[in-house]
Amino acid sequence: MSTASLVLRDVRLLDVPGAWDVTCADGRIGRVDPVGAAPTDQAEVVDAEGRLVTAAFVDGHVHLDKSYLWERPDFRGKVAGPFFDELRAAKAAGAGDVADRMRRAVQAAALAGTGTLRAQIDVDDVIGLAHAEAALTLRTECAPYLRLQVVVFPQEGVVGNPAAGEVVRAALAAGADVMGGAHGFDRAVDSATHYRACFELAVEHDVDLDLHLDFDSTAETPLDEWDVSTVARLTAETGWQGRVTVAHLTAHGLLAPEGRRAVAELLLAHDLSLTVVPGAELYAAHGWVDEPLATIAEATADWASLLRAGVRLSYAGGHLADAFHPFGEGDLLRDGLLASVARGFGAPRLGDTHVLDLGTTHPAAALRLPGPHGVVPGALADLVVFDAPDADTALRHQAARWLVVHDARPVARTRTTKELFA
Repeated sequence: MSTASLVLRDVRLLDVPGAWDVTCADGRIGRVDPVGAAPTDQAEVVDAEGRLVTAAFVDGHVHLDKSYLWERPDFRGKVAGPFFDELRAAKAAGAGDVADRMRRAVQAAALAGTGTLRAQIDVDDVIGLAHAEAALTLRTECAPYLRLQVVVFPQEGVVGNPAAGEVVRAALAAGADVMGGAHGFDRAVDSATHYRACFELAVEHDVDLDLHLDFDSTAETPLDEWDVSTVARLTAETGWQGRVTVAHLTAHGLLAPEGRRAVAELLLAHDLSLTVVPGAELYAAHGWVDEPLATIAEATADWASLLRAGVRLSYAGGHLADAFHPFGEGDLLRDGLLASVARGFGAPRLGDTHVLDLGTTHPAAALRLPGPHGVVPGALADLVVFDAPDADTALRHQAARWLVVHDARPVARTRTTKELFA
């Protein structure tokens, strides 16, 4: 091992008893020793004084170019049709403030402890490549403190809108990392045709897929007619197992137990990862339907049963102060608390899995970041030191990110002061 560059002394680990020193060098965790045992020659030593350290957050699903639109008078309060009308009009006028809004969002995420962010970016025949080019530029700019993956999101379709399809292909050729998809925005064709086109583009450019699924599926829809069944078949045909992430699957929460098991088996058999977006899914249940939904089961997948089955499930922020989640702020610790309340009845674990794992190690595996994952030798040295002694306390109190480490270097910190004048 090369000379250490950073030693985090006296930390606590998630689900590992004891006190530890974590040594980082060359972008990786070099060793994890009992406290006081790490060599410190020529190393920067940071005494964490018993604070919790975890792998950095990985936000695997963020519509980055829509961030902060809720703050603009032309967008505030608009959802569904009026929102998309306003979005098209704004894009037709040019990229505008998109680069500034995206930069603000990734900086907020980094300060909150996110080390990797997968950004869904609109690519269509209205805005062209402008948003994608801004995101690709930002990918280079933010590399010292955050790893950014750019997803081509076909906001205006692919097959049903050939002009948009050509722009999508151009964005992949320009260096985008991932092919996105959502049949809900390609209504001129059936879902199988839409997703097949997405797979063909992913194979052509040798990129992973990140797909929005089953907007229209219900508990009464036969499983073989769900989008996830189509995607599973296409995954097997193309050999893309392990390279496909699907998002939402909200109707899963209303299925009978045998239906929930069948979906889990489908995901497992084809090595599909699932991303859930608690803030946006709950807000959509209130603001995006004519009759607001009344139960959590209607609004979200049954995350706990999927985890018990072994599905690679993670949660993401999804939206940051936009029409899909006005209260999103790019902080996955807060989204973790929301996930805990929504599907765990306030408990810090869903089944045997701690909520913090769902925002750190699980999405790291789904995004195929270099492994192993967690605070272990060989893992990426992207870490968060919380101003809390353990994971439950960090989640409950929404602990400050006392130190954020990216690529073995400290990149951010938060210090809080509270005073009571009696």
